[in-house]
Amino acid sequence: MNMSFFIILGLSFLSFIIPAVCYARISKKGTFNQSALTDSPAFITSLSLFPLSLAAYFLFYQSDSFVSNYNIWQLPITFGGALLIASCEHLNFLNKKEWLILPICILIALIVMPNNGFTVINGISPLLNKIILGFSWLAFAAFYRYANSGNGLLASQSITITLGIGILSVLHAAPLLLGVYGWIYAAAFAALAVFSWYPTRIKISSSDATAFGFILFSLIFSVSSEGAISCCVIFSMYFLVDFIWALLLKLTFLPRFDNIYNNCSVNQSIANGLNPAQAASVTVKIQILMLLFGCFQIYSPTPWSLLFISTLIAIWLIYRFRNVIVAKQSLKDINTKVLEELQDRMDEFKSYIKKDDNL
Repeated sequence: MNMSFFIILGLSFLSFIIPAVCYARISKKGTFNQSALTDSPAFITSLSLFPLSLAAYFLFYQSDSFVSNYNIWQLPITFGGALLIASCEHLNFLNKKEWLILPICILIALIVMPNNGFTVINGISPLLNKIILGFSWLAFAAFYRYANSGNGLLASQSITITLGIGILSVLHAAPLLLGVYGWIYAAAFAALAVFSWYPTRIKISSSDATAFGFILFSLIFSVSSEGAISCCVIFSMYFLVDFIWALLLKLTFLPRFDNIYNNCSVNQSIANGLNPAQAASVTVKIQILMLLFGCFQIYSPTPWSLLFISTLIAIWLIYRFRNVIVAKQSLKDINTKVLEELQDRMDEFKSYIKKDDNL
């Protein structure tokens, strides 16, 4: 093992332990007394990750490992923007101004970004690429609040995305620096998962969730610009499918589907009889499967081949999850059933790979 491994391990440890210590202090107040800005998980995560990310930049940045350009100013803009967004529910002069703060932060980030920092569509101007990127960033961050639909769900989805990016770097599908960011971000979200898992001990507000979405997308587009956009979409697949499903239910304008949070699969399954711990366990298993598909995507013969398959599998598993009927089943029974479903999907995936090899 070289020195880089131990440095990354040390940075990851710090990115876990610093927020964990802060969350432990906050949890003693009780969830109903966590109203100060310093109690905000996004505020704590941003303050913890910024110096560690800055240290990682100076230790691991190599310009020749990037297809596009990466600007160091993207770091303070990302975490500074996240701090402002998280402050919207805690500071009076920013109260209910998240709709204004988020677009401004994205606009500043796009201005700082080099012209060739990201290419959404080849053959169009850098300005048009930035406009498309800006709207994508705005949508992801604004809607990421709905990832916070169940205990620990936002943390587990964030871990899936960041851990996947870390693995892509190990597999030489992303620059080392972005992989390091993936590992240290995953460690920070692991600390969040420990304290937000059922029964939750800290409160994640909608502004916190939006701030986390802002941070995550800044890493996603950096990795996507290196040719791994389909992998990142697959890592995010559970959240994307679940949110679109919940939104479509709301658009039916039926009274029982009026609340998007209640339309999310976790709350639908709990309404059908699963307890929150069981529901959280199922979501993690689906996300692990998406993590595997996202990593397998780099070996696929075509850039988007596994995206279609993983989308269908995610839709099927989420459908089964939403419509599960519980009749005094134990957690062991639920886990067994889900594992059987995952095994069936993996068998289908193996068949697909063999088919590709034969071609």
